[in-house]
Amino acid sequence: MIDKDGVERPDQLDGNVLTIKNEKRKVQFDGNYSFRPRNIFFRMWSAFFRALAIMVFNPYMVLKYHMWTFGVENQKKLKGKPFVITCNHVHLFDDLSVGSNLFCWRKIYFTTLDRNIKRPMIGFFLRSLGGIPIPAESISGMKKFNEDISFLLKKGKPVLYNPEGSLWPGYREIRPYKRGAFSMAVKNDVPVLPLVVLFKRKPKKNGKFKTKLYFAICKPIEIDKTLPDEKSRSEKLMKQTFEVTQRVAKEWYEIQDCGFGDEKFKRNLKPNKTLFFEDDHWIVKEKNKSK
Repeated sequence: MIDKDGVERPDQLDGNVLTIKNEKRKVQFDGNYSFRPRNIFFRMWSAFFRALAIMVFNPYMVLKYHMWTFGVENQKKLKGKPFVITCNHVHLFDDLSVGSNLFCWRKIYFTTLDRNIKRPMIGFFLRSLGGIPIPAESISGMKKFNEDISFLLKKGKPVLYNPEGSLWPGYREIRPYKRGAFSMAVKNDVPVLPLVVLFKRKPKKNGKFKTKLYFAICKPIEIDKTLPDEKSRSEKLMKQTFEVTQRVAKEWYEIQDCGFGDEKFKRNLKPNKTLFFEDDHWIVKEKNKSK
């Protein structure tokens, strides 16, 4: 299919866009695999490498993409508590940015394709930063995966999911969510913190675009415990999260000129000066121009 920006996408909304190469690491993601690192030396290396990423990777993202975060106060509501984070997967470094920028003072874990972990060096670095492979082809592995995720949540560690299921770089709409993240939230009795990745583009003289990257942290969503079973609770949680993130993304691209060519207005909106994010809605407070 061709999206509104003229980019060819897979026909299936959870189909993979990027080709993963060099899956040379021989790792079996089965019931014997430790999805949460236990080796003390690896954990020491992981802490060092994460600190390095915060000092180097985070400033790089800010300088290159003018990365900005809205709704930080919503994150503070869950200070010291475990929760599941959901995020649309539309940038190669969105998960890493969440870990090194939005939660730089608190270690989070993020789920990723098991094929990514099989890549030499890249897989090792992803694991070092908190990456947890999703064992797509092993029943025993999936059982162990869920057990280790539950262990992390019980220890107060936030876990990030991309419920769309795959990476679509630069895609503006929110694709349908899968229920796995919300089932884990219900099973472990933790809230969901929805994140939305957003873009602005500015044309360059050479015909290319300069991209700006933004994160919107929405209000935490609690489990509706009046519902009778885990399935109905997780389905409602998924629906609520999807509706919020879908609306936040839709409003963002409607209120301003984002450089995609189909906006009705051309506005130079600046974060926390003329553009604010309050109660999961965008608020524009433009100054009246003197006549």
